[in-house]
Amino acid sequence: MAYVDTIKDMDVEALEREVITHNYHYWVRAQPVISDYDYDKLVEALKAKAPGSTVVEAVGMGGAIQNPDFRQRIADVVARHPVPADMEIGEKVQHDRPMLSLDKCYDEATLRKWYAKFEGDAVVSPKVDGVAVSIKYREGKLVLAATRGDGVTGEIITENVRQIVGLPLELDAQAIEVRGEAYMPDSIFEAEFKDQFANTRNLTAGGLKQKDPARTASYKLRFMAYDLTGERFETEVEKFKRLQALGFETVEPQLVTEENLQTSYDRILAIRDKLDYETDGIVYRTNRITEQERMGHTSHHPRYAIAYKFQGDSGVSTLRHIEWSVSRTGSINPVANVDPVELSGAMVGRASLHNLAIMEALGKDGVLYLGSKVVMMRRGGVIPHVESVSEHGTEPVVIPEVCPDCGAPTYRDRDVLMAHHTADCRIFQLRNLEHFISVVKADGFGAKIIAQLYDAGMLRGQADFFRLDPEKLETLERMGQRSAATLVANVQARRRLP
Repeated sequence: MAYVDTIKDMDVEALEREVITHNYHYWVRAQPVISDYDYDKLVEALKAKAPGSTVVEAVGMGGAIQNPDFRQRIADVVARHPVPADMEIGEKVQHDRPMLSLDKCYDEATLRKWYAKFEGDAVVSPKVDGVAVSIKYREGKLVLAATRGDGVTGEIITENVRQIVGLPLELDAQAIEVRGEAYMPDSIFEAEFKDQFANTRNLTAGGLKQKDPARTASYKLRFMAYDLTGERFETEVEKFKRLQALGFETVEPQLVTEENLQTSYDRILAIRDKLDYETDGIVYRTNRITEQERMGHTSHHPRYAIAYKFQGDSGVSTLRHIEWSVSRTGSINPVANVDPVELSGAMVGRASLHNLAIMEALGKDGVLYLGSKVVMMRRGGVIPHVESVSEHGTEPVVIPEVCPDCGAPTYRDRDVLMAHHTADCRIFQLRNLEHFISVVKADGFGAKIIAQLYDAGMLRGQADFFRLDPEKLETLERMGQRSAATLVANVQARRRLP
């Protein structure tokens, strides 16, 4: 029986679900599974049986009414119809172009070196500390939204992004992609969430990944746009003006020259506490698009932009112990264990000392002492570091003569402590296995599961991932039949690698 012949037997619930599903296949995947004729007949049938259906209104207006009542009715429809498996929040999607990180600097000298690499002025704006999101519009309608993910592949969050306050769902443009930061205003956080959560960024990330879009709406998130592709511009300033004309919230860009680079940083730092969003630094971008194209990008960041990061909250604590951590490269790096201290809203008890040479530089005459008073800082509000020692202790830190795991003798290779690890060095092998599976992008293999597999003798090398037996996996603690089958399927799907 042809698809069109089945339509007449569908009730309103089934018709609404079919329209939602085929809208998704057409707009998001760009892979329609029924003909335009069948789709038109489907919509006509729904209009005939339920002319007041919210889904009918969404078809006619692209779900673009900026009205809380309309948004709630859409949420009610979604709640009545659990979406198909291929429409679930969290489905992976590959970005048309990578969503790269920004290069960072922490001083004026480094910023000036960057500025000297291009012609013309730069655009400066606060760096919103939110969650990076990509949003695609086709024929003026929002059709797809995704998280940054690993920069190459993100997770679909389209229905949740539709709940962002003030975000254009319909606009005057044919085919564009807008990137920006989803964030929670500080005023909302202070009024409704500060007693339950530590910071706005984690709360925003959680809000965007809710299974129920109506719950996302309750977070009252906003979106700050900073990039637009699909149209041609000569300068960054033109791009920002276009974003504003399309109805997007943006930071107000300011042009700067080499003479006032530091002044622009100082000016924004001075008003940081007055902004209604968290910011962890200032972004500088080359204004001329031709210069951006000439400079290009690395695999990690665009060369035409840089983030001058605020130094972050600092605090003083006492160094109690040094933990020696084995990396996948074989280096053995010091990690400071300190009395917990609050930094940027989080209690921190461990901090990076990077490598042997940096640890020694912090000490007195090349020796770091336990009991020292150390100045801790979260650079950019994220990774804790020991920045300096304000008062030296009395017990010298002992540099290990053997690997803390396998007992192989250590040796110094310039700034780094190394060892010729044995084949059964557990930590060294685990780090390599963790790195391999993360690069392969086989989901589900967290550090705890890899450690279980290693200890059970199922993993000794990278190839062993592809030999895993689901029946043997089921013998692991808290590993069911379904979970085991999923892990094996995930890694088998990665047998062919680029």
